[in-house]
Amino acid sequence: MNDTPLLLPCELDRALTRFVFEEARLLDERRFSEWLSLFANDGLYWVPSEPDQASPTDTLSLFCERKPLLAVRIERLAHPSHFSQVPATRTHHHVSGVLVERSTQPGIDFVVRASLIVAESRAGDQRWFAGRTTHHLRTNPAASPYPFEIALKRVDLINCDAPHRILAVPF
Repeated sequence: MNDTPLLLPCELDRALTRFVFEEARLLDERRFSEWLSLFANDGLYWVPSEPDQASPTDTLSLFCERKPLLAVRIERLAHPSHFSQVPATRTHHHVSGVLVERSTQPGIDFVVRASLIVAESRAGDQRWFAGRTTHHLRTNPAASPYPFEIALKRVDLINCDAPHRILAVPF
């Protein structure tokens, strides 16, 4: 069996790469509702709590939220008196090393992997997170401004098994 990823046309590769960069920008600009709109109705946002965790159902995760639960999180983040967001968290997502490939999984068109560093600042305290992201994307011509939707966003932090204070803002 050949494990070499199928090459994509340059324009498609650039569009998928840009999609991942734009998703990070929406988080940095606290445009959470727009970020949420990138997810498929059955989309899953998952941050495992163990290295190489195979399934979100095998053990607790740092985040494991389908779109409806993400919508509740976004509503809370937007509330002016949400205790964990007074003052509001500011983030900068640095995405690099993007690798795009066609998927062989049913119902998934593309897999986009990238390295991620997130700087988070709140109330004079700064934290850093590093890891890898994996986006499972579907083609959705009705989606705007990009014709893709997130079926799964997985964030594997290098220190996923360390103790963490409140993680309010998605990675």
